[in-house]
Amino acid sequence: MSDLLSRKLGAPGFDADLYVRELTQQCVGGHDLHQQRQKIQALSEETNQYLKKNVYRNYMQFIETAKEISYLESEMYQLSHLLSEQRSLLVALLENSILGDKAPGLKGVEGKQDPKSKFADPNALNLSDNFQEGRRQLAALLEKVEGCTDVVESATRTLIHEGDMVELDPSDNGAMGRVRGFLLNDGFMIATWLPEKRGNMRYQYQALYELESLAVINIRDLGPVKNAFKLMTFPDTRILQCANAEDKREWLDAFDLAKNTLKIKKEDVSKIQPIESKNPFVDDSDDLNRKKSFSDENEDPTPIPNHTTASVSTESTPDWIHEVADDLDVFMAQRDFEEAVILTEKNRTYWENATPSIVSLHRDVKIKIDGKIRQLSEVLMNELRVTPEKSLQGGPKAASRAVLLLSRLGQASQACDLFLKHRSALLKHNLRQLKTEGATTIYIKRIISLFFPFVANTGREITRVFPNNKICASAFVVWARNEVAKFANSFKKHVFTPGSSLSTVAECVSLVMKHGEQLVHIGLDLLFYLEGELRSRVEACLRDAREKLMESIKLRASEDKWKPVNFVNKNGLSRFADDMKDVGIISVEAWVYDDTWVSLTINTINFTKAYLTFLDDALKLPSSETNVFVDEILYNIFQAQLKHVENSLRGKYKGETKFIQKNASFLLNTVLVLAQRRLEQARPHPKPSIVKLRKDFDWMAGDSNIKTTLTIKTSSDESYF
Repeated sequence: MSDLLSRKLGAPGFDADLYVRELTQQCVGGHDLHQQRQKIQALSEETNQYLKKNVYRNYMQFIETAKEISYLESEMYQLSHLLSEQRSLLVALLENSILGDKAPGLKGVEGKQDPKSKFADPNALNLSDNFQEGRRQLAALLEKVEGCTDVVESATRTLIHEGDMVELDPSDNGAMGRVRGFLLNDGFMIATWLPEKRGNMRYQYQALYELESLAVINIRDLGPVKNAFKLMTFPDTRILQCANAEDKREWLDAFDLAKNTLKIKKEDVSKIQPIESKNPFVDDSDDLNRKKSFSDENEDPTPIPNHTTASVSTESTPDWIHEVADDLDVFMAQRDFEEAVILTEKNRTYWENATPSIVSLHRDVKIKIDGKIRQLSEVLMNELRVTPEKSLQGGPKAASRAVLLLSRLGQASQACDLFLKHRSALLKHNLRQLKTEGATTIYIKRIISLFFPFVANTGREITRVFPNNKICASAFVVWARNEVAKFANSFKKHVFTPGSSLSTVAECVSLVMKHGEQLVHIGLDLLFYLEGELRSRVEACLRDAREKLMESIKLRASEDKWKPVNFVNKNGLSRFADDMKDVGIISVEAWVYDDTWVSLTINTINFTKAYLTFLDDALKLPSSETNVFVDEILYNIFQAQLKHVENSLRGKYKGETKFIQKNASFLLNTVLVLAQRRLEQARPHPKPSIVKLRKDFDWMAGDSNIKTTLTIKTSSDESYF
């Protein structure tokens, strides 16, 4: 039934509307329709599963195809090398003659070379005369190229040719920058120009490519690309542009010279190798005669190396050591970095335990492997470098894989630096995604909820990846301080605006201080630094609030008639009682009479609300340096209000003495006591400035002292965060 249904639905001329009409005519009742719907839904799910499996199968085939393409690309490179070597071999055969004269076909071949080129002479293939000069020039690179110590330390390496070129982008042929090329007898080194010259150092080492695996391809002059050639070595492709055609010809001839020399050297080694392994079917005397004949035919006085020693050394060296460089290339091409690092650690252990004689005899093999290890480190560092085309999504563990592998390669400092730069870019990206709409407090909550957990997670990841590494721990502290400084600058721009109230500023600052304790939990206390960054702005905001309160006190004092307040009805009185509860005064019954009248002036009521609100906001700004400043402001504001009461008692309102004394008693014994208790709870050692106010102005209360019930709003009663 399912096959029939699938064939019907998958028919080329299937009409869904017609099928639904026929189905509704055939089915009786909703139960049959429901069964048909379940069948179609089951078929849909089955089709989805089939499509998923098919996609997965195609994806696996795509991966296999990509691997095959990479293998074919590598084989194409090798084929290019073989063609180049065949061409060089044909040139060498045409140059040789039994009679000592040049062969007839040589003229056409020589015509392709620039006769002015210093590498066009066939005798230049013999570099034995120029060995010392090449070594001297190579040693001079230490004074010009920064970071090329490993390149120069090889005892068999010489410098053949060098010159300035411009590197072009392979994708659009645009100029990428000026480089310096150094052709060696076994490789090609590229160095970049230093932006600021440091003494004799003019270049920065960038890369070293083995000549054996490097393909040099001549590029025809086309459009803006002139006098250029291409370097291809898996997996890199670089295009270098020379200043003129003559420089390009010299470079190409130099590459041919170096490759031919390297080939001749390998052929000489291959001729010697059969002597190392003894054939049991050959007589020892014949072998000795061949050795003597070989010694007689060679006019070079250079002594023949002891191949027996080399044979023993080769036998004592495992075969996998000679394949490490190639295996690393394969692992890097497959992005199997874990296996590459495991092989690197195995290689390091071998060379650390090897005898000095083996290390000396196989120095070239070790240098080749070290070059591949540097290339592996560079690939892993590129995984952490931030570029515009890379996605920045993911947590700290998304980058920790490359960091851990670099640490195992001995690149902990570089890995830590790149990891922290990656985290900075990710943090910046995440902060930019936050929308600035809504109230200031809501936006600051979003920023804080993102910033401090991000920094704390980075610290935990640094501790996990680099345990007991003091350098990385110090780097994280510096990084965290810089990020906090950036956060503080952004915070000040959004919070300390001309229209911001003290309540908004106090709430935002308290949020920062509370969430900043997350860094304390990982052993990093930067609260003091945050306080230092915000102190000047906080004090400016406090001064501005003080000026506004002082102006309001003067304005209300000029309009104060010392009349009680009538709230008309019980609803108005209830609203008044609720307002007093909000600032901490639970009961106002002691000042209520005649149901709706309160024996307090509107000036006293408004001052109480403003002063206690200011006190709550000021106490949200914890800072030892700011506390003294806050105490001074609290003292001055309350003193100004009490001065107004004092002037009224001694001035024209002497007839309202008892009513004024009730207001003075409310200010001294209720509002001031409440402020004092809040200060004592917020600070372990409060300043006694407010206590001094009670002593100086207690006489104004007279006999009107009224005991009231007070409450202190604490963090347990109401959360500010």
